[in-house]
Amino acid sequence: MRRWMPCLLAVIVPLHAQAEWRAANPDVEAAAKQPRIAAALEATRRMDKAILERDAEAFEAVFADDAVVNNPFNRIARKADAMANLRTGLIHYDTLERSIEYAATRGEHDVVLMGEETLKPVGKAKFAGEEIRRRITEVWSDASGTWKLSIRQATIQRPDPK
Repeated sequence: MRRWMPCLLAVIVPLHAQAEWRAANPDVEAAAKQPRIAAALEATRRMDKAILERDAEAFEAVFADDAVVNNPFNRIARKADAMANLRTGLIHYDTLERSIEYAATRGEHDVVLMGEETLKPVGKAKFAGEEIRRRITEVWSDASGTWKLSIRQATIQRPDPK
């Protein structure tokens, strides 16, 4: 039985989901060293981790109360909609990686992040089992003293038909 134990554990213990962001260019690498941008990127990491771990409390904590999302399904969603989508499994990913192509401050309280994310939906999520690429734009705000997602645009990229 001891010989089979590692194989059994490999089947029983699920692999942890992965989330990461990377700078797509030297400008973003430099911008990420600015305290406000670094804080917004950390908030982004917390949001992605909450999504992958299906942690509704942590997910809710990163949204501004008046947050609005133009989601990948061409619908406007508010904070409550995003929470419902996480709880019902419509937001459920195995992996989530971001390539940040633009990061900059705007005004006294906002940071804009733009780029692309690659993810693999699972379960009841639309496109489960496929690798999805999306163009994203996010505005993170710290007016309350804590970085919150205020605005998000996500557009699914489809390969060009041949």
